[in-house]
Amino acid sequence: MEFVNRTVIGGKELAALSRGTRKAMHKRRSIIVQILAVMIMALNLLFAWASWRVGDSRWWLNAAVAAFLLVITLREDWFNLKLTGRYVQPDAQEVTTTFGPEEFTQVSKAAEGRFQYGQIETVCETSDYFLFYLDHNLGQIYDKNGFTKGTVMAFRDFIGKKTGLQIRNIR
Repeated sequence: MEFVNRTVIGGKELAALSRGTRKAMHKRRSIIVQILAVMIMALNLLFAWASWRVGDSRWWLNAAVAAFLLVITLREDWFNLKLTGRYVQPDAQEVTTTFGPEEFTQVSKAAEGRFQYGQIETVCETSDYFLFYLDHNLGQIYDKNGFTKGTVMAFRDFIGKKTGLQIRNIR
């Protein structure tokens, strides 16, 4: 059976790919970074409180650093999107992928690529997308509403059999 998927890559798709990378591929590193960020926020709040108690008028600087770190920690995927989203060429934003029996082919206005199913290291699924990771830094995203040939349920079974991987659910 052949499947065809058309995905338009924009901010929402890149944020989902970033979230999937953080939760599936870099989970341990992400946890360590978040623990360090919480420790630094706590220290800054402690220093702000101590400065305020002794009457130092610059106590708010430490509080501002803690607030800044909190925003960065909570909006990590958004910041990743802003840093990496600029690398998507305008001609590569609309991608049509054909999944054949032995390989899958991606076609956009910018390029064409052929991939073997054995190249896929991890397959993830969100409520809206399928995410393929070919390594820790290379991901592909497929919109579930973008199937022009085949269904989501049939594709889930197909890709699981072709890769031999269990599909990881990402929330």
